[in-house]
Amino acid sequence: MRESSVRFASKKTKMKTKKLLIVTLVLISGLFVKNAVAQNRGPSTPEERKRAVEIATLLENDPFNKDAKKLTSELVFFLVQAPDIHVHLCSDVLGDYKKIKGDYSPIIVSQLTFSQGRFVIEHPEQADDWYQESMAGVEGVLRTYQNIKRAKPKVKISGLEELLAKQQAGQLADFVRTTLAGCTAKQ
Repeated sequence: MRESSVRFASKKTKMKTKKLLIVTLVLISGLFVKNAVAQNRGPSTPEERKRAVEIATLLENDPFNKDAKKLTSELVFFLVQAPDIHVHLCSDVLGDYKKIKGDYSPIIVSQLTFSQGRFVIEHPEQADDWYQESMAGVEGVLRTYQNIKRAKPKVKISGLEELLAKQQAGQLADFVRTTLAGCTAKQ
């Protein structure tokens, strides 16, 4: 019975799942090769870090930029390659991940990493503060989501709407801290 539901899933559902899987695999595979690649180069340069911050900010402010795919690839490559930039991934800080679905989920997942990377670059003295890094990531995701909604007012992602409600109620910081504790305990 379970095979039937998978076998007859719509093409649209399969494509969404495939897109999300590809983005996730790219980010995860990048972590595995980071050490090998990092051994072949020195620390990131001020120019590279500046460019990474510019890209992360641009993609947050303009998620539908005509060069978004190219810029996303460039930033993923940099984050994987730079031996001195470390981003701690914990998608649990986005709440119930199953509620973040649709055509925009790859943008959201990528932006979590990009916003966290920007924080690590801009605040190297706090690079080991997973809480601050994660807060920066979630806040970046929420800004990205709001910019998606400005461009496409009919878009509504329930998981992100819940995070926005927590933010407006002053509960986001506690939520991230509590959720992050679960991630760090798994490591």
